[in-house]
Amino acid sequence: MTEKKESKKAAAQAFTDKLNATPAACSEADRFREADDRFKSCATDRLQVLLGYEKMSVPIEVKSTLEAWCLLHGKEASLEQCLKFVREQPADFKLVGMSDLNYMTPEELDDLEKRTKDLSIANESKEAEVAEMMLEW
Repeated sequence: MTEKKESKKAAAQAFTDKLNATPAACSEADRFREADDRFKSCATDRLQVLLGYEKMSVPIEVKSTLEAWCLLHGKEASLEQCLKFVREQPADFKLVGMSDLNYMTPEELDDLEKRTKDLSIANESKEAEVAEMMLEW
């Protein structure tokens, strides 16, 4: 195995281990499952509310969340790219599994962690509500 491939695999495993560190029975795990259920039941038209950000100012925490979501889906980390994704491929705008992290470079994983570390969404708009579900995942 090449050194680059080993480094990529080790970084992905470390990130996966960190995210999987939540025990199966605790308030954090319950919160995670609740967010997962909320997003899975979210209809495509409800995701379209994010397109409202094309015409309004986007809070930095929402922008960071949407950019991180693009990274998870192998797309350029930009607000514009995320909104294009919602508009053009709403059926593909879904949760990604932990195994997808194995395909990300160490730099992408580091970028993802930096974008989402200590991030919370306090805005109570419809758009922010959808972004909050995305952030929980």
